[in-house]
Amino acid sequence: MGPLAISLDKLQGERSCHLGFVAPTILALRLLLIQMDNLVHCRPLCFNIISSLEKRFDYIFDLKKIKSKSFILSAISHPKFKQSWVPNRYKSYCKQIFFDECYLINTDKDAVLNTDENVDSDSSDQEFFQVLSENCLDVDIDIQSNHNCINAQAMEYLNTKNKDFNVLNSFPIIKKMFFKYNTTLPSFAPVERLFSSGSQIMTPRRNRLNDKTFEMLLCCRCQNLNSNNF
Repeated sequence: MGPLAISLDKLQGERSCHLGFVAPTILALRLLLIQMDNLVHCRPLCFNIISSLEKRFDYIFDLKKIKSKSFILSAISHPKFKQSWVPNRYKSYCKQIFFDECYLINTDKDAVLNTDENVDSDSSDQEFFQVLSENCLDVDIDIQSNHNCINAQAMEYLNTKNKDFNVLNSFPIIKKMFFKYNTTLPSFAPVERLFSSGSQIMTPRRNRLNDKTFEMLLCCRCQNLNSNNF
Protein backbone atom coordinates (compact mmCIF):
# COMPACT_ATOMS: atom_id res chain seq x y z
CA MET A 1 0.00 0.00 0.00
CA GLY A 2 3.06 2.26 0.14
CA PRO A 3 2.92 3.55 -3.46
CA LEU A 4 -0.83 4.13 -3.14
CA ALA A 5 -0.34 6.16 0.05
CA ILE A 6 2.40 8.25 -1.60
CA SER A 7 0.15 8.88 -4.62
CA LEU A 8 -2.70 10.06 -2.41
CA ASP A 9 -0.36 12.40 -0.53
CA LYS A 10 0.83 13.93 -3.78
CA LEU A 11 -2.65 14.43 -5.20
CA GLN A 12 -3.87 15.94 -1.92
CA GLY A 13 -1.04 18.45 -1.77
CA GLU A 14 -1.90 22.09 -1.26
CA ARG A 15 0.81 23.70 -3.39
CA SER A 16 1.77 21.19 -6.09
CA CYS A 17 -1.82 20.25 -6.73
CA HIS A 18 -2.28 20.91 -10.42
CA LEU A 19 -4.25 18.70 -12.79
CA GLY A 20 -0.96 17.93 -14.53
CA PHE A 21 0.02 15.70 -11.60
CA VAL A 22 -2.88 13.28 -12.12
CA ALA A 23 -1.81 11.30 -15.20
CA PRO A 24 1.90 10.94 -14.24
CA THR A 25 0.99 9.95 -10.68
CA ILE A 26 -1.51 7.28 -11.73
CA LEU A 27 0.82 5.83 -14.37
CA ALA A 28 3.72 5.80 -11.91
CA LEU A 29 1.53 4.13 -9.27
CA ARG A 30 0.54 1.34 -11.67
CA LEU A 31 4.14 0.70 -12.70
CA LEU A 32 5.33 0.62 -9.09
CA LEU A 33 2.61 -1.89 -8.18
CA ILE A 34 3.48 -4.09 -11.17
CA GLN A 35 7.14 -4.12 -10.11
CA MET A 36 6.23 -5.54 -6.68
CA ASP A 37 7.05 -9.13 -7.64
CA ASN A 38 8.17 -10.14 -4.13
CA LEU A 39 4.67 -10.16 -2.64
CA VAL A 40 3.15 -13.41 -1.40
CA HIS A 41 0.00 -12.94 0.66
CA CYS A 42 -0.74 -9.41 -0.58
CA ARG A 43 -0.38 -10.19 -4.30
CA PRO A 44 -4.20 -10.42 -4.84
CA LEU A 45 -4.58 -7.02 -3.16
CA CYS A 46 -1.96 -5.54 -5.48
CA PHE A 47 -3.67 -7.02 -8.55
CA ASN A 48 -7.04 -5.68 -7.42
CA ILE A 49 -5.64 -2.18 -7.01
CA ILE A 50 -4.12 -2.33 -10.49
CA SER A 51 -7.38 -3.62 -11.96
CA SER A 52 -9.38 -0.90 -10.21
CA LEU A 53 -7.01 1.79 -11.48
CA GLU A 54 -7.33 0.54 -15.06
CA LYS A 55 -11.12 0.47 -14.79
CA ARG A 56 -11.57 3.84 -13.06
CA PHE A 57 -8.94 5.75 -15.03
CA ASP A 58 -9.21 4.07 -18.42
CA TYR A 59 -8.77 7.46 -20.11
CA ILE A 60 -5.33 7.76 -18.46
CA PHE A 61 -4.10 4.42 -19.75
CA ASP A 62 -5.73 4.86 -23.17
CA LEU A 63 -4.68 8.39 -24.05
CA LYS A 64 -6.57 8.39 -27.35
CA LYS A 65 -9.91 8.78 -25.59
CA ILE A 66 -11.59 12.18 -25.87
CA LYS A 67 -11.57 12.62 -22.10
CA SER A 68 -7.78 12.26 -22.03
CA LYS A 69 -7.03 15.55 -23.79
CA SER A 70 -7.13 17.82 -20.72
CA PHE A 71 -4.93 15.42 -18.74
CA ILE A 72 -2.41 15.22 -21.60
CA LEU A 73 -2.15 18.97 -22.09
CA SER A 74 -2.06 19.78 -18.38
CA ALA A 75 0.82 17.37 -17.79
CA ILE A 76 2.85 18.30 -20.87
CA SER A 77 2.45 22.02 -20.14
CA HIS A 78 3.72 21.39 -16.60
CA PRO A 79 7.50 22.04 -16.61
CA LYS A 80 8.04 19.18 -14.17
CA PHE A 81 6.80 16.50 -16.55
CA LYS A 82 6.61 17.63 -20.19
CA GLN A 83 6.65 14.34 -22.18
CA SER A 84 8.65 12.28 -19.69
CA TRP A 85 5.53 10.47 -18.41
CA VAL A 86 3.98 9.59 -21.78
CA PRO A 87 4.23 5.89 -22.79
CA ASN A 88 6.23 5.33 -25.97
CA ARG A 89 3.23 4.24 -28.02
CA TYR A 90 1.47 7.55 -27.34
CA LYS A 91 4.38 10.00 -27.62
CA SER A 92 3.73 11.02 -31.23
CA TYR A 93 -0.01 11.31 -30.61
CA CYS A 94 0.39 13.44 -27.47
CA LYS A 95 3.02 15.60 -29.12
CA GLN A 96 0.64 16.34 -32.00
CA ILE A 97 -2.18 17.24 -29.60
CA PHE A 98 0.22 19.55 -27.77
CA PHE A 99 1.27 21.30 -31.00
CA ASP A 100 -2.34 21.66 -32.18
CA GLU A 101 -3.29 23.25 -28.89
CA CYS A 102 -0.37 25.66 -29.16
CA TYR A 103 -1.80 26.94 -32.44
CA LEU A 104 -5.24 27.37 -30.86
CA ILE A 105 -3.82 29.05 -27.76
CA ASN A 106 -1.92 31.51 -29.93
CA THR A 107 -5.19 32.97 -31.17
CA ASP A 108 -6.25 33.77 -27.62
CA LYS A 109 -5.23 37.34 -26.76
CA ASP A 110 -6.16 37.16 -23.08
CA ALA A 111 -3.67 38.42 -20.54
CA VAL A 112 -1.19 35.92 -19.15
CA LEU A 113 -0.89 35.58 -15.39
CA ASN A 114 2.36 35.74 -13.48
CA THR A 115 4.24 32.58 -12.51
CA ASP A 116 6.97 34.12 -10.39
CA GLU A 117 5.69 32.55 -7.16
CA ASN A 118 7.91 29.98 -5.49
CA VAL A 119 6.46 26.48 -5.38
CA ASP A 120 7.80 23.99 -2.88
CA SER A 121 9.03 20.82 -4.56
CA ASP A 122 8.55 17.53 -2.79
CA SER A 123 11.93 15.90 -2.31
CA SER A 124 10.36 12.54 -2.95
CA ASP A 125 8.96 13.52 -6.35
CA GLN A 126 12.11 12.63 -8.26
CA GLU A 127 12.27 9.17 -6.70
CA PHE A 128 8.55 8.48 -7.17
CA PHE A 129 8.32 9.60 -10.80
CA GLN A 130 11.67 8.02 -11.74
CA VAL A 131 9.80 4.85 -12.67
CA LEU A 132 8.20 6.70 -15.58
CA SER A 133 11.50 7.68 -17.17
CA GLU A 134 12.76 4.13 -16.75
CA ASN A 135 9.80 2.67 -18.60
CA CYS A 136 9.20 5.47 -21.11
CA LEU A 137 12.32 5.96 -23.19
CA ASP A 138 12.82 9.58 -24.07
CA VAL A 139 12.44 10.42 -27.73
CA ASP A 140 14.91 13.01 -28.94
CA ILE A 141 13.25 16.05 -30.43
CA ASP A 142 15.29 17.59 -33.19
CA ILE A 143 14.84 21.33 -33.42
CA GLN A 144 14.83 22.18 -37.08
CA SER A 145 14.89 25.61 -38.55
CA ASN A 146 11.28 26.55 -38.80
CA HIS A 147 9.81 29.91 -39.69
CA ASN A 148 6.78 29.16 -37.60
CA CYS A 149 7.49 30.72 -34.20
CA ILE A 150 4.72 28.70 -32.55
CA ASN A 151 6.20 25.39 -33.61
CA ALA A 152 9.69 26.54 -32.68
CA GLN A 153 8.53 27.66 -29.22
CA ALA A 154 6.80 24.34 -28.55
CA MET A 155 9.85 22.37 -29.69
CA GLU A 156 12.21 24.44 -27.57
CA TYR A 157 9.99 24.00 -24.51
CA LEU A 158 9.93 20.21 -24.89
CA ASN A 159 13.72 20.14 -25.24
CA THR A 160 14.57 22.32 -22.26
CA LYS A 161 15.75 20.50 -19.15
CA ASN A 162 14.62 23.27 -16.82
CA LYS A 163 11.78 22.05 -14.58
CA ASP A 164 11.28 25.31 -12.70
CA PHE A 165 8.00 27.20 -13.05
CA ASN A 166 9.83 30.36 -14.07
CA VAL A 167 10.74 28.72 -17.37
CA LEU A 168 7.15 29.33 -18.49
CA ASN A 169 7.94 33.04 -18.68
CA SER A 170 10.15 32.25 -21.67
CA PHE A 171 7.31 30.45 -23.48
CA PRO A 172 4.19 32.66 -23.54
CA ILE A 173 2.06 30.17 -25.46
CA ILE A 174 2.91 27.29 -23.12
CA LYS A 175 2.26 29.60 -20.19
CA LYS A 176 -1.26 30.28 -21.45
CA MET A 177 -1.83 26.56 -21.87
CA PHE A 178 -0.63 25.89 -18.33
CA PHE A 179 -3.14 28.33 -16.85
CA LYS A 180 -5.91 27.02 -19.08
CA TYR A 181 -5.58 23.34 -18.20
CA ASN A 182 -3.77 23.12 -14.87
CA THR A 183 -6.70 23.68 -12.58
CA THR A 184 -6.22 23.20 -8.87
CA LEU A 185 -7.25 19.82 -7.50
CA PRO A 186 -9.73 20.13 -4.61
CA SER A 187 -8.53 19.02 -1.20
CA PHE A 188 -10.52 18.68 2.02
CA ALA A 189 -7.50 19.27 4.30
CA PRO A 190 -7.67 23.12 4.19
CA VAL A 191 -11.43 22.98 4.84
CA GLU A 192 -10.91 20.81 7.91
CA ARG A 193 -8.31 23.23 9.24
CA LEU A 194 -10.69 26.10 8.61
CA PHE A 195 -13.43 24.46 10.70
CA SER A 196 -10.89 23.64 13.40
CA SER A 197 -9.77 27.28 13.54
CA GLY A 198 -13.38 28.42 13.64
CA SER A 199 -14.10 26.40 16.77
CA GLN A 200 -11.12 28.02 18.47
CA ILE A 201 -12.44 31.50 17.68
CA MET A 202 -16.12 30.95 18.49
CA THR A 203 -15.60 30.08 22.15
CA PRO A 204 -18.31 30.27 24.85
CA ARG A 205 -16.91 33.60 25.99
CA ARG A 206 -17.10 35.03 22.44
CA ASN A 207 -20.49 33.69 21.39
CA ARG A 208 -21.83 37.16 20.58
CA LEU A 209 -19.53 37.80 17.64
CA ASN A 210 -21.39 38.93 14.55
CA ASP A 211 -20.78 37.27 11.19
CA LYS A 212 -18.46 39.94 9.80
CA THR A 213 -16.25 40.07 12.88
CA PHE A 214 -16.04 36.28 13.02
CA GLU A 215 -15.06 36.14 9.35
CA MET A 216 -12.33 38.76 9.78
CA LEU A 217 -10.91 36.98 12.85
CA LEU A 218 -10.92 33.66 11.01
CA CYS A 219 -9.15 35.15 7.98
CA CYS A 220 -6.53 36.79 10.19
CA ARG A 221 -5.89 33.51 12.01
CA CYS A 222 -5.57 31.52 8.79
CA GLN A 223 -3.18 34.05 7.29
CA ASN A 224 -1.09 33.94 10.43
CA LEU A 225 -0.93 30.12 10.29
CA ASN A 226 0.04 30.17 6.62
CA SER A 227 2.81 32.73 7.20
CA ASN A 228 4.24 30.56 10.00
CA ASN A 229 4.39 27.54 7.69
CA PHE A 230 6.72 29.22 5.21
